[in-house]
Amino acid sequence: MSPEIPGPGDSRPDELAAALTAALRALAPLVERDAELRARLRDLARALLALAEERAVPAAPEPPRPAAVAPPPPPAPAPAPAEPALVVPETIPAAPPPQSYYAERPQPQFTGDDLALIEKRCRLKARGARWAVTRRRRLAEGADFHQEIDPLDRELIEEARSLPDCFLWMNHPSGPQPDDPARFEDLAGGYEALAAALALARKLWPEVDEHREVFEQALDLAAEAQAIVRAAVAESGNPRRDDDQFKAYSWLRDMAREHQIFIRRYMRVDDQPGADGGADVQARLDALDAAFEETRRRGKHQEALVNKLRYHLNRLGPGGAGGHPNDWQRIVAVVVEMVGTGVQPSNAALRELLLPAIDGLPEDLDLPPPFQLVLREIDRVLAARRAQPEPSAGRAVGPQVAEVARRLVGRSAVLIGGCCRPDAKAALEAAFRLKELVWLESREHGSISVFEPPIARPDVAVVLLAIRWSSHSFGDVRQFCEAHGKPLVRLPAGYNPNQVAAQILAQCSNQLAAQFPAGAGS
Repeated sequence: MSPEIPGPGDSRPDELAAALTAALRALAPLVERDAELRARLRDLARALLALAEERAVPAAPEPPRPAAVAPPPPPAPAPAPAEPALVVPETIPAAPPPQSYYAERPQPQFTGDDLALIEKRCRLKARGARWAVTRRRRLAEGADFHQEIDPLDRELIEEARSLPDCFLWMNHPSGPQPDDPARFEDLAGGYEALAAALALARKLWPEVDEHREVFEQALDLAAEAQAIVRAAVAESGNPRRDDDQFKAYSWLRDMAREHQIFIRRYMRVDDQPGADGGADVQARLDALDAAFEETRRRGKHQEALVNKLRYHLNRLGPGGAGGHPNDWQRIVAVVVEMVGTGVQPSNAALRELLLPAIDGLPEDLDLPPPFQLVLREIDRVLAARRAQPEPSAGRAVGPQVAEVARRLVGRSAVLIGGCCRPDAKAALEAAFRLKELVWLESREHGSISVFEPPIARPDVAVVLLAIRWSSHSFGDVRQFCEAHGKPLVRLPAGYNPNQVAAQILAQCSNQLAAQFPAGAGS
């Protein structure tokens, strides 16, 4: 048999409250399924509200029996209250009593879905805060409750009911009603900023290691946003803690601990921003998100360019001499585009891709400035590398190297261009039996006059111009060579003695033979 519900004149208010609570819990499943019952309960609520506003105290009725309780008939038409209360969903629990913001208690482990749910509730609460302001204004202007107010009330209620633990305290009949509507406008701005901060943090969360700097900035802004909500809740007159603000704070605390991130401000109650700062935080979040998306877009574009570069380099094969004649043109174009998207000329990955093929770079290929910067960085790194002994060291030199050595033995040579590579310098001196290889590093926009004294030395037999690494043209150096009667040899590729000997014999063998008979310098 069902327990008897005490009547209004009963002296047991605690038992009455307990019985009503039990009855509401029993009704909740039926209300979810029965639309007609929901409508009747709304009518009942309006009737009770009208009774509560009457001044006369009615006589105490007979205690009703549970079995005799039936839906009441529709009430007689009566003027609507000046401001009907927004009926909250039956599934929403009563607001918790005031608590310390940072009371130590176990917190659940958060997931991305949990963060998404907090974000949704914050966005809905922002709408609820703004609707509370609009609702009051429209009622004061004489809006029709049933046609203009109630449908929007119901829509908000249904959305809140669809989200777990969503308590729209700002729309609750017992909720605060600040005299200044700006208090709820600030509250809405804070909720919107917090939702945006959580959305960005949730996007970055799975890629913390790849985007740690942006993630840290997002956490700083999320900390500020939740503190704005905390301040706005207090200024609106609500003495209770907002659950979603506290959950956002708890998530931030967990992230800071897990990833060893120092959140600079707003994680303490005594470090509180203004309640009206939501719009400013939102603007900074939008800028951070836009910058992150641009970086990610650029990264994807750069990844596509790397794949394209790798494809054409693979077509060239070892040494960069194979493939189609257009492959090098496309490689140069891709590298120029990569530098244009933000890849530094000193990028190690780009350098390592180009190194195996760089000796095959055609001499007559037009090289735009961005590609020349990449070449100089490659040369700088190669010059800094310590020489590694080659397995083939000590083997017999080729006939071209021996022929050049017979002409240059005991004499000096000048090499202009790039950075001096000690290992290459020593190899050339040994292969050609030179007295000295004078390596002159060329610098962009540097004066060419510094080249003339070494070229004019009597013991210098030949001048080598590394055109790939030099910032000066062939014509700049040729005038000194012609003035002092020294042959000029262009080196289009590397410093391997066999390659250098081949270029010397191809470009000035007759002049060397006339000026320096074999063995004359020994």
